[in-house]
Amino acid sequence: MDAPDLLSEFQDRHADHLVYEGPYRLLADEALERAHADLAGLFEEWRQRIYHFDNDLGASAVLYRPIRRRGMRWDLMVARFRGDDPFAFVRAGAFRRDLRWRDVQAILDRIREG
Repeated sequence: MDAPDLLSEFQDRHADHLVYEGPYRLLADEALERAHADLAGLFEEWRQRIYHFDNDLGASAVLYRPIRRRGMRWDLMVARFRGDDPFAFVRAGAFRRDLRWRDVQAILDRIREG
C-alpha cells in the first residue's frame, strides 16, 4: 500500500457493518485437497474483513502481498449472506483483484446501496 492508502486504512466508512476481521479463513464449503495442504501456509499473513449490510449483501475483502508486485493489495468478492454466521455466504457478484483501500471503500458504498 502507498502512504495515502495506509492513512485511509484508519477510515473505514463501513465499520458498523464489519462482522469479521482477522486472519484469512476459507469458507466452510471450500476444502483444500490433501495434495495442496502445504499451500495453506501462504494464507497465514493474509488478513480478511467481512462486511454484512442490511440488504443481506456484503463482501469479503482480503489483504495480501502479491508475489510479483510491491506493496499490499486487496481482493474483494461480493457476497449474499445465508444467515447470521459471518462465513455463511455465497458469491453474489464480481470478484475484484489488486485493489487499493479506497477502491474497496467505493465498492462497499455501491454494495450497501444495493
